[in-house]
Amino acid sequence: MMSKVLIIGKVFVDIKGSSFAPPHKDAKNVGNVIFSNGGTGRNVAQNMAVLGTEATFVTSITDDATGRGVITELEKHNVDTSSVHLVDENGMGMWLAVLDNDGDLVTSISHQPDERHLIDAVYLQFEKDLSEYDAIIMDLDMPLEIIDDVTSISNKKQIPIYGLAAHLSEIQKNIKLLSRLTSFICNKEEAEILLHRTISNQEEAITAAKDLAKLGAPLTIVTLSEQGCVYADLNNDEVGHIPTECITVIDSTGAGDAFFSGTVSQLIEGKNLKEAINIGMKSAKRVISCVDNALNEPIFVNK
Repeated sequence: MMSKVLIIGKVFVDIKGSSFAPPHKDAKNVGNVIFSNGGTGRNVAQNMAVLGTEATFVTSITDDATGRGVITELEKHNVDTSSVHLVDENGMGMWLAVLDNDGDLVTSISHQPDERHLIDAVYLQFEKDLSEYDAIIMDLDMPLEIIDDVTSISNKKQIPIYGLAAHLSEIQKNIKLLSRLTSFICNKEEAEILLHRTISNQEEAITAAKDLAKLGAPLTIVTLSEQGCVYADLNNDEVGHIPTECITVIDSTGAGDAFFSGTVSQLIEGKNLKEAINIGMKSAKRVISCVDNALNEPIFVNK
């Protein structure tokens, strides 16, 4: 039976410019510019559905041609959009990104949606019976009171809740809220921000994962880009490092969302941690190898 997951997060329309040569801030950089649907929450909702999870997405979307296009793409991948809150304006954000000739992010500007719309969508959803869901995934780029309410309700109903790191400005104000999560996944830079220290090698990364786990979710994973990831699983008193293979990067946007989705989809299915991370890495590899922000087809374990 397919697992059922509730995803709470934002939608962005991405404008991505990729330079053909190393970009120069004082020159016109020739390259490609593409528009695509994005946002951490949206990407994860699509990924989870593609990976075989029954995914319901709670968000706000502007009721215009662009917003309806977002819904159409999600529904194409079998995401349940019945909990999408349509509003007249500023229901979703925009993300302007500049990538270098290696596909890595140089700089970006994020225009945020009006969070009041998303708050309305969340509270409307939480008036319903949540017992049908096997897990909740929440983008932590939200007001603290929403993180507090959602994690509190999830804990009371004993629904596993997985934290999705985007902007950490809110969770930094009360890092102890991470302790309400089943699992927390972030990258090295985010771990450095939360712990107020630099991580310069694998050993320091493992220590960071362990320290974050003690502060928050008992299972904490820190991704290290081309060096794979480290993890601290306090439930099983285990820490470790899992390497990844080197691949050609086309566009790194969405890689972290894909890793999160692949890993969490398998944890929800009851797979062990290393099996789950393996699918997370396969998912990230697929997204890195193309210009898409999210998966468009399943990741097969034996391929």
